[in-house]
Amino acid sequence: MRNRISLFIVLFWIPSVNGQIGMDSIRLNDIRIVASHNSYKKKPHPKVLKFLSKFQDKLGEQNNPKFIDYGHLTFEEQFTDYGIRGVELDVNYDPKGGHYRRRRVNLFIFGQKQRVKNRSMKKPGFKLLHISDVDFETNYLTLIDGLQAIKDWSQKHTNHIPIFINIEAKGSHPADESKTLRNLGFKKCIPFDTIAYQKLESEILAVFSPNDIYKPSDFKAGYASISERVQDIGWPFLSECRGKVIFILEGNNQYLYRSFNQPLMFYYGEPNDVNTAFLLRNHSQGIESSISEQSAKFIIRTRSDAGTVQSRDNDFSMWNSALKSNAQIISTDYYKAEKRWSGYKVGFNNVFKKRD
Repeated sequence: MRNRISLFIVLFWIPSVNGQIGMDSIRLNDIRIVASHNSYKKKPHPKVLKFLSKFQDKLGEQNNPKFIDYGHLTFEEQFTDYGIRGVELDVNYDPKGGHYRRRRVNLFIFGQKQRVKNRSMKKPGFKLLHISDVDFETNYLTLIDGLQAIKDWSQKHTNHIPIFINIEAKGSHPADESKTLRNLGFKKCIPFDTIAYQKLESEILAVFSPNDIYKPSDFKAGYASISERVQDIGWPFLSECRGKVIFILEGNNQYLYRSFNQPLMFYYGEPNDVNTAFLLRNHSQGIESSISEQSAKFIIRTRSDAGTVQSRDNDFSMWNSALKSNAQIISTDYYKAEKRWSGYKVGFNNVFKKRD
């Protein structure tokens, strides 16, 4: 099975012709990148974490406040200083505006404000946040804010490796599971329907032009399906999509989006779907050989850490498994070490400031 080429090798070790890196010989599924997980997210306020920890026995281990005690740098810093080429955006549907304007957990915490004053939170549109009313701190309040930050960087580095944008359509928040929380004013998630996905595409196109996006139709290149193209001429070459962004959808009611005639986004599917290009295998341990075999036909996303556990334990076993699996997109919260706990961080040593 072919070994993947890290971004560092792509940029610096492939022979160049007339000053151009030999991208015509590298296919998109032959590179490997590090992506950030919940990439927009900031750390919760310490008072919020302290409050939640008091109720740990009632929240259950699955909702341990320790699991959300992480945050990320701006996209500019992630891309430029740490070589990140994949981001994940949790997209919350807010068709009327104002649905996510309050942060209800702050009702119980002295000195913490419930209401977000930014006007964009009053307007209709998709909001970026992890867990409504609980884990809401973000570098970018709205989807458009986040996409604009990605585009701004892309325009400054026009020959960059494509940026993979993982869109998770959120379908649940704590209030969906608890009537008590709903009575306290916690907000339920608004589910995605066909209109929501149409609006999602509209917001994407409000920032990126169609030419900025490498789309499923570009991949098919006139073939009836993605698998037919792969079987006949293989994956596209990297040269076809440099400087572009690639959207991949997962989450709530995504089956509705799969029926779109000319979608902007790929989706995470299964191998028996003729239009699947991307597979989601978040936990590679124990199935490395299977993922490696599938990586010849698909791009596979996995994770190197989750819920702060690996950072707290300085545990590289998930990272090593991800490397062994040949998955092309490895998602992490720790391209930069969290020194409160350990020196745990992962990456391909591909910090290349101003070299794209």
